[in-house]
Amino acid sequence: MTDAHQPETLADLLRALERSGDLRSLARECGLSVRELRRRLAIWRRELHQDDADEVAPVVPAPAPAPAAAGAWPDLPVAAAVARNPLAPDGPGVMVINTDGASRGNPGPAAVGVVFAEKDGPELCVHFEAIGRTTNNVAEYRAAVIALEHCRRWKVDRVHLLMDSELIVRQLTGAYRVKSPDLRPLYQQVVFLSKGLKEFRVRHVRREQNAHADALANRALDS
Repeated sequence: MTDAHQPETLADLLRALERSGDLRSLARECGLSVRELRRRLAIWRRELHQDDADEVAPVVPAPAPAPAAAGAWPDLPVAAAVARNPLAPDGPGVMVINTDGASRGNPGPAAVGVVFAEKDGPELCVHFEAIGRTTNNVAEYRAAVIALEHCRRWKVDRVHLLMDSELIVRQLTGAYRVKSPDLRPLYQQVVFLSKGLKEFRVRHVRREQNAHADALANRALDS
């Protein structure tokens, strides 16, 4: 037999065995009839061919679910249009507020974004507005002041304030002194508005955890 006819795969070898003149002696050794052995060889060859096809077939992953569009937050009422305390009467009674201030230019055109939510519950309403030309830090404080003014109007007395400005959080928690003459009056406003609360906590969060408030501030700047 020339090299051109040498079986290159196991399937080729099985096919050659089916056509072999020695099939009768092979069948006898296996205790099978020639017909049965031929049938089994054909089955094994088909199975082997299918296994090879499965092995080389490209794996097509299931399509991943489409990611939610950035900024696809629920359509919420503006805080100014909410006349009464939006917290559920049978809920924990804690208003969790994400605030953010943005300034393009620092100083430059600035705006604030505020998201009001019930602790361990849904977002309730929002506030966003342009505040003229100022710095990021002033905008951050203005957002906190506006948030607390709404809470005072609603007679909410337990507030958790979440901000991504580490400087402002450290100032409000007493870790840093407020030296800037631009920030001190705003700091004092926050202190004054928080004095009447039964509970007031300020916590720093990463920017990605404050994305909704950030988007609202930028929305105000773009409008």
